[in-house]
Amino acid sequence: SSDLMLYVYEPIFTYSANIEDFWFDYKLMIPNILLYFIILFSALIIVYIIIYAISYILTKKDRFFKVILIISFMVYIFTYIQGNYLIGSLPSLDGTAIDWGSHTLDNVISIFIMIFLLVTEIILIKKVKIEKALKINIFVVVATFIMLMTSLVSCLLKPGVFREKIVATATNRNINKASSNKNFFIFLADAVDSVAFSNVLEESEEYLETFNDFTYYPDTVSAYTFTRDSMPFIFSGIWNENETDFNEYCNMAYNNSPLIKKLEDEKYDLNFYDYQILWSDRNAAKFSNIDIYNDKVDQVSFFKQLTKYVLFKYLPYTLKKYSRIETADFETCRIDEEGNFFRWRNDVAYENIQNNEIEIIDDNYFQILHIEGGHAPFDYDENVNIIPEEEGTYEQKVKATLKIIDAFINRLKDYDVYDNSVIIIMADHGYWYNNNGRQNPFLYIKGIDEHHEMNISDIPVSYEDLIQIYEDLLNGKKSTQLLSNIDKNRVRRFIYNGFGGEDSMEEYEQRGKAWDKSATFKTGRIFNR
Repeated sequence: SSDLMLYVYEPIFTYSANIEDFWFDYKLMIPNILLYFIILFSALIIVYIIIYAISYILTKKDRFFKVILIISFMVYIFTYIQGNYLIGSLPSLDGTAIDWGSHTLDNVISIFIMIFLLVTEIILIKKVKIEKALKINIFVVVATFIMLMTSLVSCLLKPGVFREKIVATATNRNINKASSNKNFFIFLADAVDSVAFSNVLEESEEYLETFNDFTYYPDTVSAYTFTRDSMPFIFSGIWNENETDFNEYCNMAYNNSPLIKKLEDEKYDLNFYDYQILWSDRNAAKFSNIDIYNDKVDQVSFFKQLTKYVLFKYLPYTLKKYSRIETADFETCRIDEEGNFFRWRNDVAYENIQNNEIEIIDDNYFQILHIEGGHAPFDYDENVNIIPEEEGTYEQKVKATLKIIDAFINRLKDYDVYDNSVIIIMADHGYWYNNNGRQNPFLYIKGIDEHHEMNISDIPVSYEDLIQIYEDLLNGKKSTQLLSNIDKNRVRRFIYNGFGGEDSMEEYEQRGKAWDKSATFKTGRIFNR
């Protein structure tokens, strides 16, 4: 039952509750988890046979074996309770460092449950003998098995769980290209707060000229709290209000993107570099660097990542920190036959910029490059060196991001493709900086053949404006000419959800400066699924 619970029930339950968070589908997952279950179950049977044989050889009785069965029962029930009923305090897996020392009460509860199980079994054995105690234990195991199977059936009945996924994968193909005619670059650094970035820039004299020719829009409000919903919105300007499942919304947003259509009409070579392309539609292949996969997984790596999650959920809190959940990443299970999958890590992006030449092509070229930027964990110093996350800070990682941006811009200058390039430096959303929300991302824009000292605009920008910004830039406007008709007192919309809580989104209005938390108000509209 324990193998079934951990490697069949738990993967199906987790997948069903978070369908859009995994790149794989049931067709790929089921054979693998059944394989793991069969191997582990067979290994466990062999171990119990060996224990039984040793018990009988040494004592001519099976009492020692029965004691092992009693202990196994207690471990199973403890694990069952831990992973199914004591999960309310599980820390969020959003990349931030987990404070394991804050779970004292959870540790006490876990110890109490184990003591309770031990005392109960001792009393039971004394009252009814070990043989009857084993029969009672078997009854309890069967009861939990029935509950698990009932829950499993409900998971399988959830709409969309058997939908086959088309997996779009970004490769590094064309990443070091630029056009001698026209370029359109969107450099997107994850989770970079506008105020934090501005502070870091002001403190860094070596980067004072990096954003000459750009306009900085400090008063910018993004659309969503996290990357999942932000990316399709940045491409399309179409809001997700949970009216359909995310997969349907996402495909609709990308397939109806005014930006993509405009770029196609103007014959741009399209390239989209992201660690996870959620556009699960064959139309994603219109980007030159995107390949379509749906059946390739490294079984050993998949088992390792699944085990990390299972241990994180089912171990007692005092042992969860040894699950290595902070390194769990199902993206690493995808088979990269040519070693060419795009990786979003800051150090990888910086190394690529420093060590590779730009190939100049004649066709117009579009690139959106999404790197981790300021995203937790904070494991870089200001020179993009990897450091232990407990030694890092958000500001250090933002400064590392600034260094990468500077290298990116200077490389374009070195290859004489800077002047003929639209360049947008932006984040998908902001970050909790100085107790503010995540609605204030940084935004810097340069048009083609634009030259001036860095301009700072007080225009209250919303990411709803991005589609118009793209069109104006493609039509030759400079950054100083954008959004001239914007009402300076406009109210801007922002949709918030907690980490992992995309099924319940709440609408906010920003009625003042983007960074002013006191100007953020709930509208009362909630979008549930």
